[in-house]
Amino acid sequence: MAKKRIHQIAKELDVASADIVFLSNELGIEVKTASSGLTPDEEELVVLAFKEKNMSNESTQNDEVSTTVVSTNEPEVSTTEDDEDISKETILEEKEIDIVEVITGSTPEELSDVINIEATQIVGDLMSLGIMQSMTSELSDEEIEKLLEKYDLLPEFIDRVVIKRSEIIELQEFEDDEENLSTRSPIITVMGHVDHGKTSLLDYIRNEKVADGEAGGITQHVGAYKVDSGELGITFIDTPGHEAFTQMRARGANVTDIVVLVVAADDGIMPQTIEAINHSKAAGVPIVVAVNKCDLPDANPALVKADLTKYEIIAEDLGGDTPVVEVSALKGDGVDDLLETLSLVAEIEELKSNPNTNASGYIIESRMEVGRGNVATVVVTRGTLKQGDFLYAGGAFCRVKSMFDHTNKVLNNVIPGSPVDIIGWDESPNSGDQFVAVKNQKEAKSKADQNKTVLKDFDSSSYTVQSRVSEMMKLLQEGELNTINVILKADTNGSVEAIKDGLLKLSSDEVQIQIVHAAVGGIVLSDVDLAGATSSLIVGFNVRPDSQARNMAQSKGIDVRTYQIIYELLDDITEALQGEMTIKTEEAVIGMVEVRTTFRAPKVGVVAGSVVTEGRVEIDSKARLLRNGVVVYEGTVTSLRRFKDNVERVLEGLECGIGLTDYKDIKEGDVIEILGEVEIK
Repeated sequence: MAKKRIHQIAKELDVASADIVFLSNELGIEVKTASSGLTPDEEELVVLAFKEKNMSNESTQNDEVSTTVVSTNEPEVSTTEDDEDISKETILEEKEIDIVEVITGSTPEELSDVINIEATQIVGDLMSLGIMQSMTSELSDEEIEKLLEKYDLLPEFIDRVVIKRSEIIELQEFEDDEENLSTRSPIITVMGHVDHGKTSLLDYIRNEKVADGEAGGITQHVGAYKVDSGELGITFIDTPGHEAFTQMRARGANVTDIVVLVVAADDGIMPQTIEAINHSKAAGVPIVVAVNKCDLPDANPALVKADLTKYEIIAEDLGGDTPVVEVSALKGDGVDDLLETLSLVAEIEELKSNPNTNASGYIIESRMEVGRGNVATVVVTRGTLKQGDFLYAGGAFCRVKSMFDHTNKVLNNVIPGSPVDIIGWDESPNSGDQFVAVKNQKEAKSKADQNKTVLKDFDSSSYTVQSRVSEMMKLLQEGELNTINVILKADTNGSVEAIKDGLLKLSSDEVQIQIVHAAVGGIVLSDVDLAGATSSLIVGFNVRPDSQARNMAQSKGIDVRTYQIIYELLDDITEALQGEMTIKTEEAVIGMVEVRTTFRAPKVGVVAGSVVTEGRVEIDSKARLLRNGVVVYEGTVTSLRRFKDNVERVLEGLECGIGLTDYKDIKEGDVIEILGEVEIK
């Protein structure tokens, strides 16, 4: 249940916070400071008691005035010593304790500017309170409260202002009349599990099927190329996989028209296959399945088609609407059929654009080439790009000196749906940024400079989980949010299915739960990328995020919630549906340890020879042992040694030996999370 802080209640009643603290304790409600919270029922009780007390005081004052008027010779009523003490205490607290606005997750450096105390002194004072943090470490609300109490200050927490790059540099939206539109080439992205033949398929298409042959040779960096198939050809974007695809989407660049999902006929559906399916569905992009390696003796395309139905990908020959083509990237079998299928799907999608206007599109990749300078591979999605055009993209601008296709052939004009390498940029533009052609260099430079100015203040670390959750709760309460997107990771298939069913049953007419992606395994970087692109909450059951995923989630403000008990997970999501979800603060990861080797020690048993990769390790701390992202043990740090000495604490970057209570199955490569308990407000 959401709580309201005492200083907020005091502000509404126009009284000192100390009075409300005193009155709450008088009523049997245990609170300590003005930042303590009251439930709605407790608040109602305190407000009622305050009003009654006020009325009683007013009545007493009126009686005293009346008595004074009637009998001026009566002696004054003396106050008791206890009353004087309480009055003095209240006055002292009112005088000495100030409330200051503090951004949630502030660092000692940021607090220094707010309270006019040197950051080095703040770090020292934190150490004296048993809190080991650097000047740039983000502090928890509880740590900030504890620190400010030392300075006779009370924090009023406010959300950090979050600005996304896509909000700073808005995508240009264009509207064209129907009569000005004509059909353009489709833009294709190929995705699939590692070793399923994605690269082999792309290489075969590039080497054997590219328009205009290979006369000029292929440049070393091929970001996109065009295949001569159908009337207009097909453009392929050569990306490292679904991570790049999702990152571009997260920045608003919905470049892809169709996804080709490559699945090996001898291997079937694998974790990255499922991720690619979910990423494609989240983007609302049609899928064409290429069942690869059909030339192998143990190939079983029928089994692949059957397995795909579990993920709502139903082949056309099974009564569905997803084209499935059997291919061999090694021999080239079925590649012509695949290209023909892509042309047909593109025809059905009716991909159109206005070719008779100023060009715009997206940066696929950029690089520095010797003799050419800054080169950007782009895909034109609207208008016709001409040599000599003036462009801007993010903080970069360009006069198009020359344009080349994938074979190094010089081009003078590029129509919608086509890729091209552009030379003439003042600096390398960022992948995913939109480029727009304008009338002259002055306008292009002006637009780029404007973007550069606003980007100067932009910092991706300004994302906070607190602000994202607060924003989501606000939208839910106002009825403007009707879907909560969830990415679910768990330790077993059984857990995934049980939790998925439980979550879907929580949906109501007002708010729906949508499972964007569900899979077995630890929480990894691609989960965070997908969460960022789809504004999802990541939920883990008996699994944890790895170091990379956790750091990226913190920097992007992605809310990652992990559980060991299913009903707690469901209760938390139920709170979200009611617009009452709060930041989880039961435990915080204060350190990460990587096990490098193991050895036996007398009295302790198996000891993990480790390196503290993040934060710190403390003796008797709670610990979780992770193997491939899955929790395999929970307990405490029973021994902690540096060389031959027993120590209380080991800091980041140092080696140590760690023994865990009643656990001996520690292996090289395991990760140990060190946990610190925090108070829940």
